[in-house]
Amino acid sequence: MTLAPLQHASAGSRRREAAGRDGVVGRRGFSLVELLVVMTIILALMGLVGVAVSAARSNVKASGTRQLIEHLDPLLKQQLATYDSKAVNTAAAPAGTKNAYRAWSIRRNLISGDLPDRWSNVEYMYQTTDLFGAPTHADGLQFPKGRLTGSQRNYLAIWRDLVLSGRSATVAGQNASAECLFMIVTQGGIADCLDCGDLRSVQVGDQDGDGMLEFWDDWKNPILFILWAPGLKLPSGSAVTFFDGPRALDAPWSGSPRPTLGMRPLIYSPGPDEKSGYDRSNEAVTLSLGSSPVGSQCGSSQGSEGSPIPGEVQYTLDNITNFDAEAKP
Repeated sequence: MTLAPLQHASAGSRRREAAGRDGVVGRRGFSLVELLVVMTIILALMGLVGVAVSAARSNVKASGTRQLIEHLDPLLKQQLATYDSKAVNTAAAPAGTKNAYRAWSIRRNLISGDLPDRWSNVEYMYQTTDLFGAPTHADGLQFPKGRLTGSQRNYLAIWRDLVLSGRSATVAGQNASAECLFMIVTQGGIADCLDCGDLRSVQVGDQDGDGMLEFWDDWKNPILFILWAPGLKLPSGSAVTFFDGPRALDAPWSGSPRPTLGMRPLIYSPGPDEKSGYDRSNEAVTLSLGSSPVGSQCGSSQGSEGSPIPGEVQYTLDNITNFDAEAKP
């Protein structure tokens, strides 16, 4: 017995292993540059997928928000249609109101009381009515309880609770119109939100923590509204006021204008940037007779006439409103 054949076989194996290392393995390897290229392509594809998913989610949220606004809009529109036929006591028109506008003025006050877009409207009624005792308004004005509608009585009861609990001073923030909108729909005799199939699954919450609920869009922003928005321009950035042409003010300073002056409430979501950009100063609920009435710029994305607010137009670009389908291209 000798060990030579075994030593010869081992040497052959070593030569084959060396050949394998130098040949086969070498041909299957990747350079560092090739690996970096592959990784770059993978990261780019992942970025594109992420953008597509984000856009899809945003579209879904926008669609859900539009559906909510489409459910709310006809509720207020239907309520507005009832005022043309309501009898009013023209003797209660404000002093100095022209005879041609006495009924118009009373109806506007009635609409503002039934569809308040700010808590100060409710507070004004509370201070001028004798529903809970003697009126306390500084001007000594009085709005007899016999003229209150059922909706207004509900609102005043809510305001009284806020006063008694010491929370009346905390509800005048930026979500006031959203809180009033929720109150109108659920307490204003328009619809019972608990039994309304279209609103049963709607998101509701209290974003500012003041104890008053709001309807939320799909970005969890409160749905806001402006009762009278004569300064509204759509599409955003347009130079043309939205309420013109077939929506124009119905001969507002002559003849017999309709109580709504051709306008409907603006209901809107701030969209994904959570900024609305609409001017709410001197809200048009105070719109008075004259060629340039107080509140005439309410709803404008430019702010007060002659004093534009920088950047406000861009904030309105992603807003979702109840008039988008009617907006001029």
